[in-house]
Amino acid sequence: MTMQQALEQLARRWPTAHGDDEALPLVLQAENIARAEVLGQQPLTQAPDGDLSIPAPYDMAYVHFAAALLAQMDGVYDRYNAELALYNGLYETWARAHRRENLPPRGAEVVAYG
Repeated sequence: MTMQQALEQLARRWPTAHGDDEALPLVLQAENIARAEVLGQQPLTQAPDGDLSIPAPYDMAYVHFAAALLAQMDGVYDRYNAELALYNGLYETWARAHRRENLPPRGAEVVAYG
């Protein structure tokens, strides 16, 4: 899913007065969470040109995250809770799958201090 596709899905899921200027930073925040927590990459300061990091079938996590925060801004807390629960489910499932597919090689050691 690209940033533009995420914004289009979000506009269909949460059709409010919020425009792309408010929604784009929220999708970017979800991307940066995925990059920092799971992929170990540096955060982005602007929207990427290509695909976002979370692949299908988990990529609706971006839409649910942004919809949750827009619902919170609008004071619709039951919708906020529902959207955040959907985001958490997709995000955690993707994170577990990604970590399982990218295990360190056998015999790898963790050197914590030095």
